Amino acid sequence: MRFDPLLLGWSLIGYAAMPWLRRHTQTRLQTGKEEASRLGERFGYPTQPRPPLHMPVLWIHAASVGECRAVLPVIECLFRQHPSLTILITTATRTGGQVVTAHAASFKGRLIHQFIPYDAPHLLSRFFAHWRPNGLVLIESELWPGLLCLCQREHIPVMVLNGRLSARSARRWQLAAPLLRYLLRPCRWIMPRSQADQRAFTQLGIAPLLPPADLKEDAPPLPFDAADAVKIRQHLGGRPLFVATSTHPGEEDLIVAAAQEARQQRPNLLTVIIPRHPERGAALAAQFKAPCRSQNTMPQDQDPLWIIDTLGEVGLFLHLAERVLIGHSLYPPGGGHNPLESLRFRRPTAYGPYMQNWQDICTTYATFLHQLHDKDALIQWLVRPTIPAPPPLKRSKISHDATCLIMNIILGNKEK
Repeated sequence: MRFDPLLLGWSLIGYAAMPWLRRHTQTRLQTGKEEASRLGERFGYPTQPRPPLHMPVLWIHAASVGECRAVLPVIECLFRQHPSLTILITTATRTGGQVVTAHAASFKGRLIHQFIPYDAPHLLSRFFAHWRPNGLVLIESELWPGLLCLCQREHIPVMVLNGRLSARSARRWQLAAPLLRYLLRPCRWIMPRSQADQRAFTQLGIAPLLPPADLKEDAPPLPFDAADAVKIRQHLGGRPLFVATSTHPGEEDLIVAAAQEARQQRPNLLTVIIPRHPERGAALAAQFKAPCRSQNTMPQDQDPLWIIDTLGEVGLFLHLAERVLIGHSLYPPGGGHNPLESLRFRRPTAYGPYMQNWQDICTTYATFLHQLHDKDALIQWLVRPTIPAPPPLKRSKISHDATCLIMNIILGNKEK
């Protein structure tokens, strides 16, 4: 076995970091970011069995909610085309795990969720020894040294879907481009998310690269409970809903202030804020003296604001919305979130001046999106009585193409 100095050095750091990692895990548990019954998964101890060794296991790592939603069409396509395949999907967050769990039942035990172990080689080795994956698919930018070095040592092929390398990250990697290329030795291919990401990988000498494609263009509309939609609509009595999704700290103040001024012309306007991190919901409700979905409180006629801090209900409120604002785009550094989610519901959609993580998508769908540069522009957009609905969006064939590419590698690796 070839000596790997990076793996050795990272292993020593991993052992030294164990006391801190244990304290860190307990802190996360106390703040609701971990599940007590599954803490062992963070240290490489499995909580589910592996299928028989003759059956292939594909490992997909999707850090959180957005990545999990993006890869679901690929998972569905993989299962349709390969009946004997089991998919192990790991996440770094509970919310990502909940997205997976919500879909796992429909796949009859073929989709297994575990939390990703910390990136310490001795913990990951325990994980590898149990699961023995035939290949690893990374979603977006989860490039961890221990993980990649162990994949190289264990001859596990790695593929990257929606490969993401922001301009800021690319600048940081310029001085260490040889190290990044060394880490990516087990990587068979990278499918960049956008042309900008493709350029960033190329400038660092990363190869092989597939043509850029964004999995989110192949995603179906977010699910929602139709019965809940009817109940809410009946309760609200036809009030128009302005929905601000995936908001981050500071943005809510601007949104509430703009909506308050807009209500002078549209007094029945109801603003719905869906914070990116649901645990902020109670504090926002207290700050703005607003009803809160997790507390089972509904807005009354006089209430201008409703805080939605429940999981899995973004689709419900996009369905109910009159118009939608994309959060994480109003203040620097921002970056934005996925505007296709609201466009798939044919809702007029706006975003702020800091949407750089979605530049290609915003350019492609510029005809159907509204860029707002400041609070006054948001007010003017809110008081417009009608805004034309975007046309239906077509889904791409990215998931089918990705499935073929993945299985070519997995089946070849299984035969070795």
